[in-house]
Amino acid sequence: FGRKKATYAFIIANAVFNILLCVLISIDMDAELQQTLFAVLRLLTGIASNVYALAAVLAMEIVGTSKRVTAVNTIYYIFIAGEFIVLLFAYFIRNFRIFYTCCTIFMSTFILYFWMVPESPRWLMTSKKFDKAYQVFKRIAKSNKRKFDGLVELEDLKQKSQEQFKKDQGEHIQLTERLSPSDQAVANHLSVLGTIKIFFKSKKLLVRSISILINWLTNTLVYYGISFNTSELVGDPYLNFGLSIFVELAAILVTHVTLERFGRKIPYAINMALTGISLLSVIFIPPKLGWMVTACALIGKFSISFTYNTIYIITGESHPTVIRNSVISVCQSFARLGAIIAPNIQYLGELFWFPIPFIVYGAFSTLSAICFILFIPETKFTNLPDTIEEFIES
Repeated sequence: FGRKKATYAFIIANAVFNILLCVLISIDMDAELQQTLFAVLRLLTGIASNVYALAAVLAMEIVGTSKRVTAVNTIYYIFIAGEFIVLLFAYFIRNFRIFYTCCTIFMSTFILYFWMVPESPRWLMTSKKFDKAYQVFKRIAKSNKRKFDGLVELEDLKQKSQEQFKKDQGEHIQLTERLSPSDQAVANHLSVLGTIKIFFKSKKLLVRSISILINWLTNTLVYYGISFNTSELVGDPYLNFGLSIFVELAAILVTHVTLERFGRKIPYAINMALTGISLLSVIFIPPKLGWMVTACALIGKFSISFTYNTIYIITGESHPTVIRNSVISVCQSFARLGAIIAPNIQYLGELFWFPIPFIVYGAFSTLSAICFILFIPETKFTNLPDTIEEFIES
């Protein structure tokens, strides 16, 4: 269906489910039934909220090669801007029903952008929809004040598309010829279960994969755990949440510069270790120095935001081509356990002892830093392996 239609299908579904939630929380009905419907609609809203990946792909394919990183990062910056908007709504609108309704109305306005956002020209070209691709390129050229000669350049686009298709097909054949029979099967059709089985093909691959899985779990657990915990810190909860968003933005800005200059391994390990140290330090802070707890939490949020953004790159560069996409899917699924566990750990702190969440998050961060520094190699200057055999030999 293309990038645009898929993206807006999720946006529309999200808007519909949120509108139904607004209606549900505004009417009087049986409490048990209302809670059940609320849980179901929240589940559907969560499923429909998976728009970020689709939007990132669409943004990346609309622009040229040199602008792809900027396009994807811009989406993340807008995501952070959305967090600030939610903060403003929460500060000035203290009624939950009105607050949720305002957020839903604001989010629903993005449906109007359907007529402004173009379809991915790359997808249109690969789908042989050259006339529609031409219209998109013409629109892009007009916005950039560039000349675009219709028929001549359309035919040129068709020819280049066919040449690129033949080139890609040839590279695929060459790659397949280098694969073992088992890897050919993996490259052609690989399920999540098949990916997990491949983890056990060699001890080296198994250890590396387990280390990365631990780091994915830790990133999700600590990131959401600290985010949920900002309202419990000493000081104004709105100010704490705002500072948390600010340090997240700062971390993303630092990530772009650091990874290109110093590689992946050392910056990641340092920030993961810094997360563990800052959070475990809460144990030794007297209760009367609550501002120091807030400072440690913000340091932890900065460093975990750095590693959370970096783990996607490292995972792709650390695994062979034949299982790279499937590995990322498995890691994302496994990492969701952290998001599920985080609120419960937070609840333990409320019931028994305030530092419990910080101890758990700090322990996981320290363990992840150790696993990463011991078992995950630097990947910036290495050639990516195509087959499992190449990976094992390297």
